[in-house]
Amino acid sequence: MSRVLVIGDLHAPAVHEDYFEFIRSIRRKHRTDQTVFIGDVIDHHVISYHKANPESPDAIREYELAFETVKKWYKAFPNAYVTIGNHDNRVHRLAADAGIPAMYLKEYKELYKTKNWEWVHNVELDGVYYYHGTGAASAYPAFNAARTRNQSVVMGHHHTKAAINWLSGPNNHRIFGMSVGCGVDNTHLSMLYSEHYLVKPMLSCGVVHNGHPILEVMPV
Repeated sequence: MSRVLVIGDLHAPAVHEDYFEFIRSIRRKHRTDQTVFIGDVIDHHVISYHKANPESPDAIREYELAFETVKKWYKAFPNAYVTIGNHDNRVHRLAADAGIPAMYLKEYKELYKTKNWEWVHNVELDGVYYYHGTGAASAYPAFNAARTRNQSVVMGHHHTKAAINWLSGPNNHRIFGMSVGCGVDNTHLSMLYSEHYLVKPMLSCGVVHNGHPILEVMPV
């Protein structure tokens, strides 16, 4: 069975400056052999349904900054799954709203030069279901998703959620839901919408070792 490293939402270029080294330290600690980016690798702050911070760079500059961020992560983690998040998918959603078919858009691999990354909506490894978490809600979104699927689930999406919850059913059938937190810089321009929130992002990641979840929280 695999030792899976699960990297939280990055929202490039709005990644916390210490998150990259933290993730590399967790890979060394657990000697992981699979990597899953849990989605929202890209923020697309300017290309959005919402108003952008007026101090933000334009769309081209934001892409360039995000590209350089992804380039660093791709070099360190050249083989990985990326479960596509709602922010990753913003351009496709806006294009669809405008009646533009997806065939006219560049694929993620081409746009970010990540030919060995598998950009997927979900992936199952050793019976565990990994997806971004779009649409999952409540205080325990990953656990609710696991109960709905009757299958262990790992997800991101909710920046303030970092938790593992278990359920044991008949015949000792055990499933878990793990929310892995994120790696965002809460002071970045694109994240300032939450500056007055009382609950802040949890800087953390997950590891699934032989089907068993481990949550790792970044020191701050």
